[in-house]
Amino acid sequence: MTDPIPLSLMLVTQPLLWAALAWRVVRPMGMGWLVTGVVLNGLLVAFLIQHVLIGGAQVGLLWGLAGDLGIGLRLDGLALLFVSLTLLIGATCIFQAQGYFRDQPAVRTRLWPVIWALWGGLNLIWLAHDFLLLYIGMEAVAFCVIALIALSGEPASIRAAIRYLQAVMLGTLALLLGAGVHLVAHGSLALALPQQTDHSAFAAVLAAALITAGLTYRAALFPLHSWLPPAHGSSYAPLSALLSALVTKASFYILARYWLDNDAAFASPLAAQLLGTLGALAILWGGWMAWRQVKLKMLVAYSSVNQVGYFFLLFPLITLTTPEVAQQARDGAMLQVISHALAKAALFMSAGNLVFAIASERVDGLAGVSRFLPVSLLSFGLAGVSLMGLPPSGGFIAKWTLLQASIGAGQWWWALVLVLGGFISAVYVFRVYRQTYLEGPAAEDFHYDRFTMEIAPLALAILAAGLGLLAAAPLALLEVTV
Repeated sequence: MTDPIPLSLMLVTQPLLWAALAWRVVRPMGMGWLVTGVVLNGLLVAFLIQHVLIGGAQVGLLWGLAGDLGIGLRLDGLALLFVSLTLLIGATCIFQAQGYFRDQPAVRTRLWPVIWALWGGLNLIWLAHDFLLLYIGMEAVAFCVIALIALSGEPASIRAAIRYLQAVMLGTLALLLGAGVHLVAHGSLALALPQQTDHSAFAAVLAAALITAGLTYRAALFPLHSWLPPAHGSSYAPLSALLSALVTKASFYILARYWLDNDAAFASPLAAQLLGTLGALAILWGGWMAWRQVKLKMLVAYSSVNQVGYFFLLFPLITLTTPEVAQQARDGAMLQVISHALAKAALFMSAGNLVFAIASERVDGLAGVSRFLPVSLLSFGLAGVSLMGLPPSGGFIAKWTLLQASIGAGQWWWALVLVLGGFISAVYVFRVYRQTYLEGPAAEDFHYDRFTMEIAPLALAILAAGLGLLAAAPLALLEVTV
Protein backbone atom coordinates (compact mmCIF):
# COMPACT_ATOMS: atom_id res chain seq x y z
CA MET A 1 0.00 0.00 0.00
CA THR A 2 1.28 3.50 -0.82
CA ASP A 3 2.92 5.39 2.04
CA PRO A 4 0.40 8.15 2.87
CA ILE A 5 2.82 10.49 4.65
CA PRO A 6 4.50 11.89 1.47
CA LEU A 7 1.03 12.25 -0.06
CA SER A 8 -0.19 14.11 3.04
CA LEU A 9 2.70 16.54 2.58
CA MET A 10 1.16 17.37 -0.79
CA LEU A 11 -1.82 18.79 1.09
CA VAL A 12 0.61 21.56 2.08
CA THR A 13 2.74 21.86 -1.04
CA GLN A 14 -0.08 21.79 -3.61
CA PRO A 15 -1.83 24.94 -2.27
CA LEU A 16 1.56 26.63 -2.01
CA LEU A 17 2.23 25.79 -5.66
CA TRP A 18 -1.09 27.38 -6.60
CA ALA A 19 -0.14 30.42 -4.49
CA ALA A 20 3.09 30.75 -6.47
CA LEU A 21 1.18 30.45 -9.76
CA ALA A 22 -1.30 33.11 -8.66
CA TRP A 23 1.50 35.39 -7.53
CA ARG A 24 3.76 35.25 -10.58
CA VAL A 25 2.11 33.45 -13.51
CA VAL A 26 -1.71 33.64 -13.63
CA ARG A 27 -2.71 37.14 -12.53
CA PRO A 28 -5.53 37.29 -11.62
CA MET A 29 -6.26 33.57 -11.40
CA GLY A 30 -9.43 32.70 -13.30
CA MET A 31 -12.19 30.30 -12.32
CA GLY A 32 -10.70 27.45 -14.36
CA TRP A 33 -7.46 27.54 -12.41
CA LEU A 34 -9.30 27.89 -9.11
CA VAL A 35 -11.56 24.92 -9.81
CA THR A 36 -8.58 22.81 -10.91
CA GLY A 37 -6.75 23.55 -7.66
CA VAL A 38 -9.79 22.72 -5.55
CA VAL A 39 -10.50 19.47 -7.46
CA LEU A 40 -6.89 18.26 -7.18
CA ASN A 41 -6.93 18.96 -3.45
CA GLY A 42 -10.28 17.20 -3.12
CA LEU A 43 -9.08 14.08 -4.90
CA LEU A 44 -6.04 13.93 -2.64
CA VAL A 45 -8.17 14.35 0.49
CA ALA A 46 -10.59 11.63 -0.65
CA PHE A 47 -7.73 9.20 -1.32
CA LEU A 48 -6.13 9.84 2.08
CA ILE A 49 -9.45 9.41 3.92
CA GLN A 50 -9.99 6.06 2.21
CA HIS A 51 -6.40 5.07 3.00
CA VAL A 52 -6.72 5.93 6.69
CA LEU A 53 -10.10 4.24 7.10
CA ILE A 54 -8.67 1.04 5.63
CA GLY A 55 -5.06 1.09 6.81
CA GLY A 56 -5.29 3.12 10.01
CA ALA A 57 -3.58 6.27 11.23
CA GLN A 58 0.14 6.84 10.79
CA VAL A 59 2.89 9.11 12.06
CA GLY A 60 5.85 9.92 9.82
CA LEU A 61 8.89 11.35 11.63
CA LEU A 62 11.81 13.05 9.93
CA TRP A 63 15.24 11.42 9.89
CA GLY A 64 18.12 12.14 12.25
CA LEU A 65 17.91 14.60 15.12
CA ALA A 66 14.57 15.92 13.90
CA GLY A 67 13.08 12.46 14.24
CA ASP A 68 14.55 12.10 17.72
CA LEU A 69 12.80 15.34 18.68
CA GLY A 70 9.48 14.01 17.39
CA ILE A 71 9.29 16.33 14.36
CA GLY A 72 7.04 15.00 11.62
CA LEU A 73 3.50 14.64 10.31
CA ARG A 74 0.54 12.75 11.74
CA LEU A 75 -2.24 11.44 9.53
CA ASP A 76 -5.26 10.37 11.54
CA GLY A 77 -9.00 10.87 11.60
CA LEU A 78 -8.97 14.16 13.47
CA ALA A 79 -6.41 15.69 11.12
CA LEU A 80 -8.32 14.57 8.04
CA LEU A 81 -11.58 15.85 9.49
CA PHE A 82 -10.11 19.36 9.65
CA VAL A 83 -8.40 18.97 6.26
CA SER A 84 -11.81 18.10 4.81
CA LEU A 85 -13.40 21.08 6.55
CA THR A 86 -10.73 23.34 5.07
CA LEU A 87 -11.45 21.92 1.61
CA LEU A 88 -15.19 22.56 1.95
CA ILE A 89 -14.97 26.05 3.47
CA GLY A 90 -12.07 27.07 1.25
CA ALA A 91 -13.85 26.00 -1.93
CA THR A 92 -17.07 27.85 -1.08
CA CYS A 93 -15.20 30.99 0.01
CA ILE A 94 -13.23 30.99 -3.24
CA PHE A 95 -16.46 30.68 -5.21
CA GLN A 96 -18.05 33.48 -3.17
CA ALA A 97 -15.02 35.76 -3.45
CA GLN A 98 -14.80 35.26 -7.22
CA GLY A 99 -18.29 36.72 -7.54
CA TYR A 100 -17.83 39.34 -4.82
CA PHE A 101 -14.69 40.78 -6.47
CA ARG A 102 -15.63 40.09 -10.08
CA ASP A 103 -15.37 43.81 -10.96
CA GLN A 104 -12.12 44.29 -9.04
CA PRO A 105 -9.30 42.45 -10.87
CA ALA A 106 -6.64 44.32 -8.91
CA VAL A 107 -8.05 42.97 -5.63
CA ARG A 108 -8.24 39.44 -7.03
CA THR A 109 -4.62 39.67 -8.16
CA ARG A 110 -3.57 40.31 -4.55
CA LEU A 111 -6.15 37.96 -3.05
CA TRP A 112 -5.57 34.55 -4.61
CA PRO A 113 -1.90 34.07 -3.61
CA VAL A 114 -2.85 34.83 0.00
CA ILE A 115 -5.87 32.50 -0.02
CA TRP A 116 -3.85 29.56 -1.35
CA ALA A 117 -0.95 30.21 1.06
CA LEU A 118 -3.45 30.34 3.93
CA TRP A 119 -4.89 27.00 2.77
CA GLY A 120 -1.45 25.38 2.81
CA GLY A 121 -0.60 26.82 6.24
CA LEU A 122 -3.85 25.52 7.74
CA ASN A 123 -3.24 22.04 6.36
CA LEU A 124 0.23 22.06 7.91
CA ILE A 125 -1.33 22.88 11.29
CA TRP A 126 -3.83 20.03 11.00
CA LEU A 127 -1.11 17.53 10.07
CA ALA A 128 1.78 18.64 12.32
CA HIS A 129 2.95 16.22 14.98
CA ASP A 130 5.19 18.68 16.81
CA PHE A 131 5.53 22.28 17.95
CA LEU A 132 8.13 23.26 15.35
CA LEU A 133 5.94 22.50 12.33
CA LEU A 134 2.97 23.94 14.19
CA TYR A 135 4.87 27.19 14.70
CA ILE A 136 5.74 27.38 11.01
CA GLY A 137 2.14 26.76 10.03
CA MET A 138 0.76 29.24 12.55
CA GLU A 139 3.11 32.01 11.43
CA ALA A 140 2.26 31.41 7.78
CA VAL A 141 -1.44 31.60 8.62
CA ALA A 142 -0.93 34.75 10.71
CA PHE A 143 0.80 36.64 7.88
CA CYS A 144 -1.93 35.62 5.46
CA VAL A 145 -4.67 36.71 7.88
CA ILE A 146 -3.05 40.12 8.35
CA ALA A 147 -2.97 40.56 4.57
CA LEU A 148 -6.64 39.56 4.25
CA ILE A 149 -7.82 41.85 7.05
CA ALA A 150 -5.95 44.83 5.57
CA LEU A 151 -6.91 44.03 1.97
CA SER A 152 -9.37 46.93 1.65
CA GLY A 153 -6.77 49.46 2.79
CA GLU A 154 -9.37 51.26 4.92
CA PRO A 155 -8.11 52.79 8.22
CA ALA A 156 -10.44 50.53 10.25
CA SER A 157 -9.07 47.47 8.47
CA ILE A 158 -5.47 48.54 9.07
CA ARG A 159 -6.17 49.09 12.76
CA ALA A 160 -7.85 45.68 13.01
CA ALA A 161 -4.86 44.04 11.30
CA ILE A 162 -2.49 45.69 13.77
CA ARG A 163 -4.58 44.49 16.73
CA TYR A 164 -4.55 40.97 15.29
CA LEU A 165 -0.77 41.17 14.89
CA GLN A 166 -0.38 42.19 18.53
CA ALA A 167 -2.55 39.27 19.66
CA VAL A 168 -0.56 36.87 17.50
CA MET A 169 2.76 38.13 18.85
CA LEU A 170 1.71 37.78 22.49
CA GLY A 171 0.12 34.39 21.97
CA THR A 172 3.07 33.10 19.98
CA LEU A 173 5.55 34.34 22.59
CA ALA A 174 3.84 32.31 25.31
CA LEU A 175 3.58 29.30 22.99
CA LEU A 176 7.27 29.42 22.07
CA LEU A 177 8.33 29.74 25.70
CA GLY A 178 6.09 26.81 26.54
CA ALA A 179 7.48 24.72 23.68
CA GLY A 180 11.03 25.46 24.87
CA VAL A 181 10.22 24.37 28.43
CA HIS A 182 8.40 21.33 26.98
CA LEU A 183 11.61 20.37 25.13
CA VAL A 184 13.69 20.76 28.27
CA ALA A 185 11.22 18.80 30.39
CA HIS A 186 10.58 15.93 27.98
CA GLY A 187 13.43 15.98 25.45
CA SER A 188 10.90 16.12 22.61
CA LEU A 189 8.88 18.64 20.61
CA ALA A 190 6.08 16.18 19.91
CA LEU A 191 2.60 17.03 21.14
CA ALA A 192 1.84 13.40 22.02
CA LEU A 193 4.20 12.03 24.67
CA PRO A 194 4.60 8.37 25.77
CA GLN A 195 2.10 7.16 28.36
CA GLN A 196 4.81 6.65 30.97
CA THR A 197 5.83 10.33 30.79
CA ASP A 198 5.98 12.15 34.13
CA HIS A 199 3.77 15.23 33.86
CA SER A 200 3.99 16.20 37.52
CA ALA A 201 7.42 17.88 37.43
CA PHE A 202 7.48 21.66 37.70
CA ALA A 203 8.93 22.11 34.19
CA ALA A 204 6.21 19.94 32.66
CA VAL A 205 3.43 21.84 34.42
CA LEU A 206 4.99 25.19 33.48
CA ALA A 207 5.25 24.12 29.84
CA ALA A 208 1.59 23.08 29.80
CA ALA A 209 0.54 26.38 31.42
CA LEU A 210 2.45 28.52 28.92
CA ILE A 211 1.25 26.51 25.92
CA THR A 212 -2.35 26.66 27.13
CA ALA A 213 -2.18 30.40 27.82
CA GLY A 214 -0.68 31.23 24.42
CA LEU A 215 -3.16 29.13 22.46
CA THR A 216 -6.10 30.40 24.52
CA TYR A 217 -5.17 33.97 23.62
CA ARG A 218 -4.90 33.16 19.94
CA ALA A 219 -8.23 31.31 20.08
CA ALA A 220 -9.90 34.55 21.28
CA LEU A 221 -11.41 33.10 24.44
CA PHE A 222 -13.08 35.63 26.74
CA PRO A 223 -11.66 37.96 28.08
CA LEU A 224 -8.81 37.74 25.54
CA HIS A 225 -11.14 38.26 22.57
CA SER A 226 -10.91 42.02 21.97
CA TRP A 227 -8.97 41.61 18.72
CA LEU A 228 -11.47 39.22 17.09
CA PRO A 229 -14.62 41.31 16.40
CA PRO A 230 -12.73 44.17 14.69
CA ALA A 231 -10.72 41.69 12.61
CA HIS A 232 -13.80 39.86 11.36
CA GLY A 233 -16.04 42.90 11.15
CA SER A 234 -13.57 45.03 9.16
CA SER A 235 -12.69 42.58 6.39
CA TYR A 236 -14.69 41.71 3.28
CA ALA A 237 -17.58 39.28 3.90
CA PRO A 238 -16.16 36.22 2.03
CA LEU A 239 -12.85 36.69 3.83
CA SER A 240 -14.55 37.12 7.21
CA ALA A 241 -16.27 33.80 6.51
CA LEU A 242 -12.91 32.14 5.91
CA LEU A 243 -11.30 33.67 9.00
CA SER A 244 -14.19 32.91 11.34
CA ALA A 245 -14.75 29.38 10.05
CA LEU A 246 -11.15 28.18 10.04
CA VAL A 247 -8.49 30.48 11.46
CA THR A 248 -9.84 30.76 15.01
CA LYS A 249 -10.20 26.96 15.03
CA ALA A 250 -6.47 26.42 14.52
CA SER A 251 -5.41 27.47 18.02
CA PHE A 252 -8.22 25.50 19.66
CA TYR A 253 -7.34 22.47 17.53
CA ILE A 254 -3.72 22.53 18.72
CA LEU A 255 -4.75 22.99 22.35
CA ALA A 256 -7.31 20.19 22.15
CA ARG A 257 -4.71 17.93 20.50
CA TYR A 258 -2.24 18.67 23.26
CA TRP A 259 -4.69 17.88 26.07
CA LEU A 260 -6.29 14.86 24.39
CA ASP A 261 -3.01 13.27 23.30
CA ASN A 262 -1.70 13.40 26.85
CA ASP A 263 -5.02 12.53 28.56
CA ALA A 264 -4.87 15.93 30.33
CA ALA A 265 -2.34 14.31 32.69
CA PHE A 266 -0.62 17.64 33.40
CA ALA A 267 -3.85 19.51 34.19
CA SER A 268 -5.32 20.19 37.60
CA PRO A 269 -9.10 20.13 38.03
CA LEU A 270 -8.93 23.82 38.95
CA ALA A 271 -7.22 24.76 35.67
CA ALA A 272 -9.70 22.72 33.65
CA GLN A 273 -12.66 24.27 35.46
CA LEU A 274 -11.15 27.72 34.84
CA LEU A 275 -11.06 27.11 31.09
CA GLY A 276 -14.65 25.86 31.20
CA THR A 277 -15.72 28.91 33.22
CA LEU A 278 -14.09 31.26 30.71
CA GLY A 279 -15.91 29.36 27.97
CA ALA A 280 -19.22 29.82 29.81
CA LEU A 281 -18.54 33.54 30.24
CA ALA A 282 -17.71 33.78 26.53
CA ILE A 283 -21.09 32.23 25.69
CA LEU A 284 -22.93 34.75 27.88
CA TRP A 285 -20.85 37.85 27.11
CA GLY A 286 -20.49 37.18 23.40
CA GLY A 287 -24.23 36.61 23.03
CA TRP A 288 -25.04 39.79 24.96
CA MET A 289 -22.63 41.85 22.85
CA ALA A 290 -23.95 40.32 19.62
CA TRP A 291 -27.50 41.35 20.59
CA ARG A 292 -26.36 44.94 21.25
CA GLN A 293 -24.57 45.55 17.95
CA VAL A 294 -25.99 48.05 15.47
CA LYS A 295 -23.91 46.73 12.55
CA LEU A 296 -24.81 43.37 11.06
CA LYS A 297 -21.26 42.13 10.50
CA MET A 298 -20.25 43.09 14.03
CA LEU A 299 -23.25 41.15 15.32
CA VAL A 300 -22.00 38.07 13.48
CA ALA A 301 -18.44 38.77 14.68
CA TYR A 302 -19.48 38.85 18.35
CA SER A 303 -21.44 35.69 17.68
CA SER A 304 -18.05 34.07 17.08
CA VAL A 305 -16.95 35.08 20.59
CA ASN A 306 -20.18 33.53 21.85
CA GLN A 307 -19.74 30.25 19.99
CA VAL A 308 -16.02 29.80 20.75
CA GLY A 309 -16.99 29.41 24.39
CA TYR A 310 -18.65 26.05 23.69
CA PHE A 311 -15.33 24.61 22.49
CA PHE A 312 -13.69 25.16 25.87
CA LEU A 313 -16.24 23.10 27.74
CA LEU A 314 -14.16 20.19 26.43
CA PHE A 315 -11.36 20.66 28.96
CA PRO A 316 -13.18 20.19 32.29
CA LEU A 317 -15.03 17.23 30.79
CA ILE A 318 -11.84 15.32 29.91
CA THR A 319 -10.00 16.03 33.16
CA LEU A 320 -10.29 13.31 35.81
CA THR A 321 -13.33 11.76 34.14
CA THR A 322 -13.99 8.29 32.75
CA PRO A 323 -12.81 7.35 29.24
CA GLU A 324 -16.43 7.16 28.10
CA VAL A 325 -17.19 10.70 29.27
CA ALA A 326 -13.93 11.99 27.78
CA GLN A 327 -14.84 10.44 24.42
CA GLN A 328 -18.31 11.99 24.54
CA ALA A 329 -16.78 15.37 25.32
CA ARG A 330 -14.29 15.04 22.47
CA ASP A 331 -17.00 14.04 19.99
CA GLY A 332 -19.30 16.85 21.11
CA ALA A 333 -16.60 19.50 20.99
CA MET A 334 -15.38 18.50 17.53
CA LEU A 335 -18.91 18.33 16.15
CA GLN A 336 -19.46 21.80 17.59
CA VAL A 337 -16.34 23.05 15.80
CA ILE A 338 -17.52 21.61 12.48
CA SER A 339 -21.09 22.87 12.77
CA HIS A 340 -19.86 26.29 13.91
CA ALA A 341 -17.48 26.53 10.95
CA LEU A 342 -20.26 25.75 8.47
CA ALA A 343 -22.79 28.02 10.16
CA LYS A 344 -20.48 31.01 10.66
CA ALA A 345 -19.22 30.88 7.07
CA ALA A 346 -22.84 30.87 5.91
CA LEU A 347 -23.73 33.73 8.30
CA PHE A 348 -20.89 35.96 7.13
CA MET A 349 -21.57 35.28 3.46
CA SER A 350 -25.31 35.88 3.74
CA ALA A 351 -24.71 38.95 5.91
CA GLY A 352 -22.34 40.25 3.23
CA ASN A 353 -25.05 39.76 0.60
CA LEU A 354 -27.54 41.70 2.74
CA VAL A 355 -25.11 44.54 3.40
CA PHE A 356 -24.29 44.75 -0.31
CA ALA A 357 -27.97 44.88 -1.22
CA ILE A 358 -29.01 47.61 1.21
CA ALA A 359 -25.73 49.58 0.89
CA SER A 360 -25.62 49.83 4.68
CA GLU A 361 -24.04 47.84 7.50
CA ARG A 362 -26.74 48.69 10.04
CA VAL A 363 -29.21 46.11 11.30
CA ASP A 364 -32.01 48.67 11.23
CA GLY A 365 -31.34 49.14 7.51
CA LEU A 366 -32.67 45.63 6.84
CA ALA A 367 -36.29 46.72 6.98
CA GLY A 368 -38.17 45.24 4.05
CA VAL A 369 -35.30 43.17 2.72
CA SER A 370 -37.24 39.92 3.22
CA ARG A 371 -39.20 40.62 0.02
CA PHE A 372 -36.05 40.96 -2.07
CA LEU A 373 -33.43 38.52 -0.73
CA PRO A 374 -35.34 35.50 0.60
CA VAL A 375 -32.51 33.08 -0.26
CA SER A 376 -29.90 34.98 1.75
CA LEU A 377 -32.34 35.27 4.64
CA LEU A 378 -33.04 31.54 4.42
CA SER A 379 -29.28 30.90 4.60
CA PHE A 380 -28.98 33.19 7.63
CA GLY A 381 -31.89 31.43 9.33
CA LEU A 382 -30.67 27.89 8.66
CA ALA A 383 -27.22 28.80 9.98
CA GLY A 384 -28.92 30.33 13.01
CA VAL A 385 -30.73 27.04 13.62
CA SER A 386 -27.34 25.39 14.13
CA LEU A 387 -26.09 28.19 16.40
CA MET A 388 -29.22 27.86 18.53
CA GLY A 389 -28.78 24.08 18.72
CA LEU A 390 -32.13 23.10 17.26
CA PRO A 391 -32.60 19.63 15.69
CA PRO A 392 -31.58 18.24 13.27
CA SER A 393 -28.61 20.61 13.08
CA GLY A 394 -25.00 19.80 13.86
CA GLY A 395 -25.20 22.27 16.74
CA PHE A 396 -28.00 20.22 18.31
CA ILE A 397 -26.07 16.93 18.16
CA ALA A 398 -22.89 18.62 19.42
CA LYS A 399 -24.59 20.30 22.37
CA TRP A 400 -26.63 17.21 23.20
CA THR A 401 -23.42 15.15 23.30
CA LEU A 402 -21.69 17.76 25.48
CA LEU A 403 -24.76 17.83 27.75
CA GLN A 404 -24.61 14.04 28.17
CA ALA A 405 -20.89 14.29 28.95
CA SER A 406 -21.49 16.98 31.57
CA ILE A 407 -24.17 14.87 33.28
CA GLY A 408 -21.98 11.76 33.06
CA ALA A 409 -19.07 13.65 34.62
CA GLY A 410 -21.27 14.95 37.44
CA GLN A 411 -20.65 18.51 36.26
CA TRP A 412 -24.30 19.47 35.72
CA TRP A 413 -23.59 23.22 35.64
CA TRP A 414 -22.27 22.97 32.08
CA ALA A 415 -25.65 21.56 31.02
CA LEU A 416 -27.29 24.76 32.24
CA VAL A 417 -24.78 26.81 30.26
CA LEU A 418 -25.54 24.81 27.10
CA VAL A 419 -29.30 25.36 27.43
CA LEU A 420 -28.97 29.05 28.27
CA GLY A 421 -26.51 29.57 25.42
CA GLY A 422 -29.08 28.28 22.93
CA PHE A 423 -31.62 30.85 24.12
CA ILE A 424 -29.06 33.65 23.87
CA SER A 425 -28.21 32.67 20.30
CA ALA A 426 -31.90 32.69 19.44
CA VAL A 427 -32.23 36.25 20.75
CA TYR A 428 -29.68 37.80 18.41
CA VAL A 429 -30.63 35.65 15.41
CA PHE A 430 -34.32 36.56 15.74
CA ARG A 431 -33.41 40.21 16.24
CA VAL A 432 -32.07 40.23 12.68
CA TYR A 433 -35.06 38.33 11.35
CA ARG A 434 -37.54 40.62 13.05
CA GLN A 435 -35.93 43.65 11.43
CA THR A 436 -36.14 42.20 7.93
CA TYR A 437 -39.93 41.88 8.17
CA LEU A 438 -40.44 45.50 9.12
CA GLU A 439 -41.13 48.15 6.51
CA GLY A 440 -38.99 51.26 6.31
CA PRO A 441 -38.76 54.40 4.20
CA ALA A 442 -36.14 52.84 1.92
CA ALA A 443 -37.88 49.50 1.57
CA GLU A 444 -37.98 49.71 -2.22
CA ASP A 445 -34.39 50.82 -2.67
CA PHE A 446 -32.53 47.53 -3.12
CA HIS A 447 -29.90 46.72 -5.70
CA TYR A 448 -28.65 43.16 -6.03
CA ASP A 449 -27.98 41.35 -9.27
CA ARG A 450 -25.63 38.59 -8.12
CA PHE A 451 -27.84 35.62 -7.39
CA THR A 452 -24.87 33.26 -7.82
CA MET A 453 -23.43 34.71 -4.60
CA GLU A 454 -26.39 33.25 -2.70
CA ILE A 455 -25.49 29.68 -3.66
CA ALA A 456 -22.44 29.19 -1.41
CA PRO A 457 -24.01 30.42 1.85
CA LEU A 458 -27.16 28.41 1.15
CA ALA A 459 -25.15 25.21 0.61
CA LEU A 460 -23.16 25.72 3.82
CA ALA A 461 -26.28 26.62 5.80
CA ILE A 462 -28.07 23.48 4.63
CA LEU A 463 -25.08 21.39 5.67
CA ALA A 464 -24.97 23.07 9.10
CA ALA A 465 -28.71 22.65 9.63
CA GLY A 466 -28.68 19.01 8.52
CA LEU A 467 -25.34 17.88 9.94
CA GLY A 468 -27.10 16.04 12.76
CA LEU A 469 -28.42 13.57 10.19
CA LEU A 470 -24.89 12.96 8.88
CA ALA A 471 -22.99 13.01 12.18
CA ALA A 472 -22.05 9.32 11.95
CA ALA A 473 -19.50 10.04 9.20
CA PRO A 474 -17.30 12.55 11.09
CA LEU A 475 -17.64 10.53 14.29
CA ALA A 476 -16.41 7.39 12.49
CA LEU A 477 -13.41 9.34 11.19
CA LEU A 478 -12.64 10.60 14.71
CA GLU A 479 -12.25 7.00 15.86
CA VAL A 480 -9.20 6.50 13.63
CA THR A 481 -6.35 7.33 16.01
CA VAL A 482 -2.70 6.40 16.28
